[in-house]
Amino acid sequence: MKNMEKDRISIRVDHDRKEAAQSILDDLGLDLGTAINMFLAQTVREQALPFRPAKHPSALKQALDDVKNGDVTTFDSEKDFYKYLNEQED
Repeated sequence: MKNMEKDRISIRVDHDRKEAAQSILDDLGLDLGTAINMFLAQTVREQALPFRPAKHPSALKQALDDVKNGDVTTFDSEKDFYKYLNEQED
C-alpha cells in the first residue's frame, strides 16, 4: 500500500459512550483511532455501513435493563457458552 496523506477528524461524542468503547477496545488490543479507521475502511470496502442498522428499541431497552440489574448469564469457558447456546436451540 502506498503512503497516503492522513487527515485529522474531530467529532463530539457522549463521554460515557466513548469511555465504554475505549474499555472494550482496550480488551481487544485496539485503540479508538484504530477502531475508527477499521470502521471507515470496511465502509469503503463494502460500500455500505459495516453493520445492519435496525430499530428494536424495546428489545434493546430490555437488554440494557437486564444488564443494569445484573440479570445476565455468565460462563466459565467458551465451551460452556456454546453448550448453553446449543441447549437454547432445543
